[in-house]
Amino acid sequence: MVKITVIGSCACRDLFESDSENFSFYSDFRFMSPISITSKPVNGFRLDFCHFPKRVKFINGNWYKKNLINDFNKTAFSALDEKHGDFLVLDFAESRIGLAEIFWDGIDDSLLLTNSVSFKSQYRANLKNNILKNATIKTINPLEISDDLWRDSIRTFSEKIKKVFNEENIILIKNMPAKYYVDFSGVLRPYFTADHFNNICLCDILLEKINNMFIEYCPKCNVIEIPDFALGYQLHKWGNHPFHFTKLYYEYLLECVKAITIQNNAKLLEQLFNIYSEKFLLEFKKAQLLSAKNSDYRSIPATYLENFEDYNLLGRKQKALVAFALDKGNFFKDLRRILKK
Repeated sequence: MVKITVIGSCACRDLFESDSENFSFYSDFRFMSPISITSKPVNGFRLDFCHFPKRVKFINGNWYKKNLINDFNKTAFSALDEKHGDFLVLDFAESRIGLAEIFWDGIDDSLLLTNSVSFKSQYRANLKNNILKNATIKTINPLEISDDLWRDSIRTFSEKIKKVFNEENIILIKNMPAKYYVDFSGVLRPYFTADHFNNICLCDILLEKINNMFIEYCPKCNVIEIPDFALGYQLHKWGNHPFHFTKLYYEYLLECVKAITIQNNAKLLEQLFNIYSEKFLLEFKKAQLLSAKNSDYRSIPATYLENFEDYNLLGRKQKALVAFALDKGNFFKDLRRILKK
């Protein structure tokens, strides 16, 4: 069995869901920008589980908090050194997340932290009342960060992970945001209204730049290129998002990882890329064809998930259909409650 360590987005872990016989997880580090993970801690300020007295609803809540603690205390690399797998699977999708620069009253140093959803939620619920009680926060857009800072951070990042893994055992997945998604009925929809991807093209440029920097400092690593026409999926278990893909996407990644780790034949990557380029295109065309044919109310408007006002414009049947498609369990609970009344 191949033991895997993941640093990056959920796509890097989700690809292994269908193959627990060949792969197991040793460690998993997520929601950390490479700039934040390589920055310095602030003396006298350490985050711990005692700083989370209230319960904030998250799946795997302690795991989210553990990632946030590692990011805050800058202990991710020491944790990685202590416990790691045979291969490292990573991407730099978290680079799209901005940074939070934290300043404490009377302290000259500031702390850089990934401005993730988990941090923002925990800040509102817990952290502003204790460890960040006398702190101010400045947010930094990743597109505003200089190339020099990106380069310094990626260089440091590559140096630190190469102390733990041989370059040949590092797998870089060049995950990029999908520009379209398939809705619950198989119809093609654009991501043109997503709040955090108002400009997916700029995100593409940023991630491509960072990927190239990493390959420059880690030239012997294995690189998995992504074919064109990758699609997001509206009913993905983590929600509709440009980095939550259809089943075909994960199937492709898993075959590539198997070629590197189990078959020990990285030369297969080019062949797999060509095979799945055709499959990705066929999936795209199929969804495109359904879009042309499907024009009745069952085709939910493209913006309903990203724009609540547009969702409110839907009729009762359309709203009921959305609720049923996205959460069947709660849909029937609500239906039973309504019938009792």
